[in-house]
Amino acid sequence: MIEINKNNCLAIINQEEIQNINFRWIDFVWYDFSKKNFADCRFENCNLSNINIKNTTFNNIEFLKTKIVWLNFTEINIFLSHFNFYKCNISFSYFMWMKLKNISFKESIVKESDFTNTNLENSDFTNCDLEKTIFMNTNLFKANLIWAYNFLIDPRINKFKKTKFSHENANLLLNYFDIIID
Repeated sequence: MIEINKNNCLAIINQEEIQNINFRWIDFVWYDFSKKNFADCRFENCNLSNINIKNTTFNNIEFLKTKIVWLNFTEINIFLSHFNFYKCNISFSYFMWMKLKNISFKESIVKESDFTNTNLENSDFTNCDLEKTIFMNTNLFKANLIWAYNFLIDPRINKFKKTKFSHENANLLLNYFDIIID
């Protein structure tokens, strides 16, 4: 994998096909990534806030310790995309109506984002801060929410099957029912 930093990124990022690149410590705020095809790349300690990702492909992409704020992932080419997040700040982002099976958000901050009508089957939210993130009619079959926190997931309007929660957080699901636990 070729490593790219802020001093040598412009020649690469202006290409349409971008493969096998490790982007490190680059501030891409407001960049236009539209219609680009990223494959087998890593974004590490970057800032991808407010970028244009319309018709972009993220195939086998890792986002590590990267800031991703105000992105509308519903605009990407999802049929050719697969990506994962680790220790990222993914806030105010949209994933509605997407099929994101097997996606990982491990140890990330996922605040005020929207997963309405999203298929998150077998997804991993281990140790994630999910404050004010919306889950509505979301498929969470086999999802891992162990040690996730600050979430409000209404079990009456979401889909669960073999979904993993820590004992402490499983009680949060009961808040939606008019029951008393002694």
